[in-house]
Amino acid sequence: MRRSAVAVVVVVGLVIGCGGGDARVTGVVLYVDGDLTSVRSFQVLGTDGERYRFVPGPDLHAFPDGTALTHLYEHLQTAAPIRVTFRIDDGVAAASIVEDAP
Repeated sequence: MRRSAVAVVVVVGLVIGCGGGDARVTGVVLYVDGDLTSVRSFQVLGTDGERYRFVPGPDLHAFPDGTALTHLYEHLQTAAPIRVTFRIDDGVAAASIVEDAP
């Protein structure tokens, strides 16, 4: 739990360092909290070695190409990287875009 708190602090620092706008992280999916129809949260191990916990932002229901957000389960199994664009809303990292990493 302490490590999650540290990641949130790092995420907050990234956002503050970016002028309060959106931030972006690329990494592999470590955990998905949800079921076959929805995702409540997910965790990513960033290329910087930090763990990031995200919740879907209010308008995030799918990848930009229309693939359901539950596609994260495939990334969890294959370790194919993703890129997450997010911002901090009330102390929570809310994902606004989740996409396959190039």
